[in-house]
Amino acid sequence: MPATAWTDGGLAAMDDLTARLTELYQENYRQLLRIAVLLVDDRASAEDIVQDAFVRVFDSRSRLRDPDKALAFLRQAVLNRARSILRRRMVAKKYQPRLATSDSQPDDTGRGVDRAVLAAALARLPRRQREAVVLRYYADLSEARTAELMGCSQGAVKSYCSRGVARLSDLLRERV
Repeated sequence: MPATAWTDGGLAAMDDLTARLTELYQENYRQLLRIAVLLVDDRASAEDIVQDAFVRVFDSRSRLRDPDKALAFLRQAVLNRARSILRRRMVAKKYQPRLATSDSQPDDTGRGVDRAVLAAALARLPRRQREAVVLRYYADLSEARTAELMGCSQGAVKSYCSRGVARLSDLLRERV
C-alpha cells in the first residue's frame, strides 16, 4: 500500500516499526550471522542469508502482528534460508560431473610422448589423415569401419593412415 494512502497514525506506526526493525538489525546481526555461518560453513553465504532474512521481515512488516516476535521470525527465516542453501548444494553436488575419476585401465595413449605434443602434431595433419589415424589407432576401428565412417574405400584409409603415421613420426622427431 503506498504511503500516501496511510493515515497519519498509520504512517507514524509504520515509521516506529521501521525504527524498531532497524534497531533489531543492529543488535542481532552478529548473533544471526554466527548461526548462519555455523549452519552453512561459508561466511559469504551466511551474510547473504542474514541479509535476506532481514529484507523479508522488513518487507512484511505491515503484517507483523507482534513486533516483539520479530527476532523469533528472523531466526526462523535464517534457519529456513540456510536449509534451502544446503539443499541446493546437495543437489548441485549430486549432479556435478565427476572431475577426477579413476580409469579401470591405465591410459597408455601417450606411450612416452607428451599428450600435448601428440595433440599438436595431430592438429598439423591434413584433415583426412587426422581422421583416419584417430579412427584406426585411437578409436581402434577396423579399416572397413573407418572407411565406412569416412565415406571412402579401404585402400584410401590405408593410404591416409600410412601417410598420416609417417607425417606424425616426422613431426614428433622435430619436437623431441
